[in-house]
Amino acid sequence: MRKDVENEIKMKKEVELLNKSELARRLGCDRRTVNKYLEKQITERTDREYTSILDEYKSTVIEKVDNYGAAAMAIFKFIQTKGYTGGYLTVNNFVKLHKNDETQKATIRFETSPGLQAQVDWKEKITMISQSGEALEVNIFLIVLGYSRLKFIKLTSNRSQKTLFECMFEAFSYYQGIPKEILFDNMKTVVDRTASTFKNVSLNKTFKAFSQDSGFEPITCRPYRPKTKGYVKTFIM
Repeated sequence: MRKDVENEIKMKKEVELLNKSELARRLGCDRRTVNKYLEKQITERTDREYTSILDEYKSTVIEKVDNYGAAAMAIFKFIQTKGYTGGYLTVNNFVKLHKNDETQKATIRFETSPGLQAQVDWKEKITMISQSGEALEVNIFLIVLGYSRLKFIKLTSNRSQKTLFECMFEAFSYYQGIPKEILFDNMKTVVDRTASTFKNVSLNKTFKAFSQDSGFEPITCRPYRPKTKGYVKTFIM
C-alpha cells in the first residue's frame, strides 16, 4: 500500500487535472498505482458531495424561498424545529445556490419581433449644472423598443407613479402605438414588494389598472438579474 501516493493525491484540490505520469515519476511508482488511488479519491469526493445533512430538508427550504421569500436564517430556525442538526452556513449556501440557479433559468433573451416588447427603466438621480451654475438633481426616464432599439428619453424631477404614467403616455404618443409587452424592474411604483416573493411578483393595484387600460402586459424582473434587461442597462449604466 502506497500511503505516500494516497496522501499526495488527497492534498490536491483538482484531482481530475493531475498529470499521472509526472506524479508517478516523482513518487517512483507505476502510473497504474497513481491511477488506482486517483479513482479512489474521486469516488470518495463524489460520495461526499452528494450526501448532505440538509438533503431531507431541501424541499422545505426551496418552498420557503420560492413561495414566501424567507431569509436563510428564518429557514434555518424553522427546519431546526423539524429535526435539522446541521449548521446555518449549510442552509445559507444552499439558499444562495438555489437563487442563483433560478436566476439563470429565468434569464430571458429579449430579441423580439416588431411591436412586441419594450423595456422601461430609470437612471439614478444625476446632478446637472445649469448655464447659471445652479446644480439640479434630475432623473432620466428611458423606454426602448425591443426590435428597433428606438429610444424615448425624458428628464424628470422625481420618479413618482404619476410621473411614470405621464412619461409612458408621452412615449406611446412618440411611438404612435403601444407595445404588447413592457418590461420593468421591481420598482415600487410597479411592484407591491410587501406582497411579492422570490418567484411570485405582485403588481401594484394602481399600476395594474393602468396597464390594463393602456392595453399592454407588464413583465417584471428582479434587480439582481442584469442579463434580463440587457439593452436598457447597457444604455444607462
